[in-house]
Amino acid sequence: MNWIEGFISDCQARGMTWHSIQTYRSQVNFFLLKYNPLKSGFDDMRTFLIELRGKGLHGSTLRGYFVAISAFYDYLVLEGAIKSNPVPQFRKRYLHIKEAHNGENTRQLISIQDMQLLVNAAASIQERAIILILAKTGIRRGELLSLTVNDIDIKNGIIRIPTKLKRSNQIAFMDNEFRDILEQYLSWRKRYAKSDWLWVTKAGGRIHKDHPGRILAHLAENIGLHEKEGPICRRLTPHCCRHWFTTWLYRAGMDPEHIKWLRGDSLSSESWQIYNHIDIEEVRQEYLRRIPKLISFDMKITMFTR
Repeated sequence: MNWIEGFISDCQARGMTWHSIQTYRSQVNFFLLKYNPLKSGFDDMRTFLIELRGKGLHGSTLRGYFVAISAFYDYLVLEGAIKSNPVPQFRKRYLHIKEAHNGENTRQLISIQDMQLLVNAAASIQERAIILILAKTGIRRGELLSLTVNDIDIKNGIIRIPTKLKRSNQIAFMDNEFRDILEQYLSWRKRYAKSDWLWVTKAGGRIHKDHPGRILAHLAENIGLHEKEGPICRRLTPHCCRHWFTTWLYRAGMDPEHIKWLRGDSLSSESWQIYNHIDIEEVRQEYLRRIPKLISFDMKITMFTR
């Protein structure tokens, strides 16, 4: 049986985009050139991983290959060709979890409901805006701190993120609830700002670089989501919001290549072939459909502007 064509039909039936399907086809075919999926185990996958590393691939590109291969194995399980998918356990050992001296060195993933609690617990409009921008855009802390008021385009629902070494895409989108909060924050900011920096103190200066982390830690600790002296997996940091953004968009069914684009992941020669075909308006519309809502009706009623 031609498993790859059956797999591609399965991807089409699941509603995946043309770009994602072609990426999956290419990555799975590369694996199938040397390995029999009905007989391959950890030894073959280790050899394949070493081969990919030898080609200079790393990080999200390596993980992308094994996401595609895992999806293929899931299809084989569905078809009854194999009993179980070995890839998740393989990825856990070789591509995701590192051991730290005091626990698993993995970022905490909180639920959508917990993120809503954090937003609701914010003590000021600035705190609420910072939590929302971290959660709704997946922006890195350094990128957040580098924003100026001129980077915020309320009318078009766009944030222009200044160029950074790690970032390939300079655009983030706003949904309606995020836009409302930013409008309120900008109104508050006018009373104090003495520069173009987006995030300012009441004295008018730029906020401290640790301020976003302190906000998250304080609020999260109060609702049981942060252990100050605990391992990384029990702390809530700005990077956890990037993890949250990525995971919940993926679980909502967003095209993985669109998520990569929104994250601004570094471009490799391979990923450029994908990014070169990105339709920005298509990404925006899918983002607006998939991004979780974090402000309830009751929260809107009690919204403040202090």
